[in-house]
Amino acid sequence: MKIRTRIYMLLFLIAVIAAPIGAFGEAPADAPAHMDNNRIYIRLVEKIADNVDTVSDRVASALAANGWTVAGSFTPTLPDKCKYKTKVLIIHNEAYWQKIFEVSPNAKFVYPLKVNVFSNEGGTSISLVNPVALNRMIAPELETFSVETLKKLAGVFQGAVSGKNVATEEGTLLDGNRVSGIGGGVLEDNIVKVYTGKYKTEKLMSSVIKQMHYTIGRNNKGFSLVYTIDMRDKGIMFFGITKKELEKTAFTITSENRLTNRNSCPGIDHANAFPMEVVVDATGKSVKVETLRVMFRMKAYFGDTGEMAFVKHYLMPGHIEDEIVYITYPDLIQQ
Repeated sequence: MKIRTRIYMLLFLIAVIAAPIGAFGEAPADAPAHMDNNRIYIRLVEKIADNVDTVSDRVASALAANGWTVAGSFTPTLPDKCKYKTKVLIIHNEAYWQKIFEVSPNAKFVYPLKVNVFSNEGGTSISLVNPVALNRMIAPELETFSVETLKKLAGVFQGAVSGKNVATEEGTLLDGNRVSGIGGGVLEDNIVKVYTGKYKTEKLMSSVIKQMHYTIGRNNKGFSLVYTIDMRDKGIMFFGITKKELEKTAFTITSENRLTNRNSCPGIDHANAFPMEVVVDATGKSVKVETLRVMFRMKAYFGDTGEMAFVKHYLMPGHIEDEIVYITYPDLIQQ
């Protein structure tokens, strides 16, 4: 076992023993059940009669007509007994990106936005990773812009399909710019530096991107590349990666406290936690490859799963993080 993992284990167990009830996942029982855009997901349409594929196609067309590109889509792997379906759309809008990035360089860790089209016992629903909650983690001055973006996207989705229009916040309750509980904290303290070049040139960035494609494509850890967003002319490129085994495990864990006879996999409403991003950033003085710490991501996207789930699976984040670094490190010899 790696030294870093053993240290994480020790610190985690000490913190678990010391943590008050409610420190993990949801706030205490007397906290407000609904707050203003403080949850990581927001459901915008539900009870749609059409199936997931039909709804996904209509959403993609509506997004394209409103300036958004579907950079990639995929069907996550669900628990074995799940009879429902989900499809995740990764959406890109360069004007939106430029706005949040000019306010904070950490915008690369809350981008891109992801749409979850999923079915359950009530029909098909459309959910979005909440841009207001995400952008609060990097810059409070983005609040008005984020709310306007959310309203516009809600209008796009709600105009594309026939269902019940809602604005239901779901998932982890965030505390402004902070993810509460063990493994949480503020975003800027949870950045993993996979690689940093000794100098910055266009040639080096191209080499890093080429090597990233190669190392991800040949990996033997079960990860696959879902999408890329190539803005290398602006010094930035996104790689979205995921792993079937991890998806299945995450949805199983987050379903445990919500299982019913009619719905064997309620955790698929968290499907747009995936894929995970690794970013090539040459906007500063060097070429960097970075990602978010996996425990922090899990706390942000699956924190509502509950305290015991994190205790039972406390080794998993460190293991996954080691794998991500391993499969994305560009093996370069710099002259």
